[in-house]
Amino acid sequence: MKRLERRPELVALGSVAIGVAIVVAKVVVGLLTGSLGILSEAVHSLFDLAASTFTLFAVRTARKPADKEHPYGHGRAENLAAFAEGILLLIIAVAIGFEAARRLVQGGPPVDPTGYAFILLIGTILIESGRAFVMRRVGGAIASEAMLADSVDRLADVLANLGVLIGLIGVRMGLLWADAAAALIVAVIIVRAAGMLTWRSGDILIDRAPAGAEEDLRGAIRNVGGVREVRSVRVRRSGPNLIGDATIATGRMLSVEAVSALVEDVKARARSVLPRLDLAVTVEGQKQGADLVERIHAAAARNGGVRDLHNVTVEREVDGSLHLTMHAKLPGDQTVAEASSVSRNLERSIRAELPEVTRIDIHLEPMEPQVVPGQDVTARNAQLAAQIRAIVEAHPEVKRCVDVELSSRQNQIHAHVVAEVAGEVSLEHAHRIESELEETIRREIPEIHEVVTRATA
Repeated sequence: MKRLERRPELVALGSVAIGVAIVVAKVVVGLLTGSLGILSEAVHSLFDLAASTFTLFAVRTARKPADKEHPYGHGRAENLAAFAEGILLLIIAVAIGFEAARRLVQGGPPVDPTGYAFILLIGTILIESGRAFVMRRVGGAIASEAMLADSVDRLADVLANLGVLIGLIGVRMGLLWADAAAALIVAVIIVRAAGMLTWRSGDILIDRAPAGAEEDLRGAIRNVGGVREVRSVRVRRSGPNLIGDATIATGRMLSVEAVSALVEDVKARARSVLPRLDLAVTVEGQKQGADLVERIHAAAARNGGVRDLHNVTVEREVDGSLHLTMHAKLPGDQTVAEASSVSRNLERSIRAELPEVTRIDIHLEPMEPQVVPGQDVTARNAQLAAQIRAIVEAHPEVKRCVDVELSSRQNQIHAHVVAEVAGEVSLEHAHRIESELEETIRREIPEIHEVVTRATA
């Protein structure tokens, strides 16, 4: 069975071959005995053969990879095959039911319930039961809608053949109407199976979402870190697979790299609840009215002219208006006229975002070069490094000086200091400690051109 699950096309091909043999046998026996039940089953099996052929082609087609003309793959071939099979079964049922009703009312040719007719029906029941089991097992293993539909058809065959067998037994007992009644029962069984099959596959073809899939997906995405809101979720079937899309909201200032990482996290979480899902994710920024600084950064990002906006301060005046100050970095080779134009555009973007702003002051700075030539000179300035360590460790809130490195850039010394502080202090307080250390080092060691201090726990 495991081998068959790996070879679904072989199973479908074998089903077609068996179908051919059953159709021929039923036609021959039906003509010899004159049994409407057997002849109706022969017609039923003929359509089953067509359906099995659909299944074979559907299984082959559905497993083709996506291409230019079919960017979502070929999975719908299986759903289409299942729908066509249901329609064929309904046609069979109507034809059989009409002829059975006519014979019950008007009578029909005599039926000869010979032994070989019983042997055929019992053999067919056994064969169809085996086919139903194999098709259902393999179809379930590979999530093939077409093979699962074929297994439903096979089960309908088993019930229909049982009905015909009972009808022949009734004829042998002298109940001449039993064969037509059995044929009518066959028609009812086929209608029920075909109706369920057509309804289910039709739902998939018109993109009805699998039960519970959207709710499960929404819940999974909602728990991904960085997702503020799940705005929409849609899922549909395509053969054995699922195709979906989701729109999520997150912080407006996420970088491209952060958004890409978030999308991958969302897809991974989605696959954890729906393993066969191919999900497309759209990311939107969520506007938070109370977060004024984020809104200012978002306005600057939309403007595009400013490379780096920092030191943003929002001052609320007594009359409720806002006064904004900030630092903006621009390429150092820009002229003052060009930089002023960028600044005015930035101001317009911010005022569009925050109409209550009455004043905006933007301090323009040149961006630093991307690469600066330098040299580590800590070893040959050991005394200077030791002096810096002493200053750092003298601070009452510093536990110890973790590291000091001195760099020479254009004959000027830059100090890089790492100081350990208590882990429970706030970031704001740690920044104040950093600023105090930098100010003290510059004051007590004038030969240090610049100091960069980092507080760590």
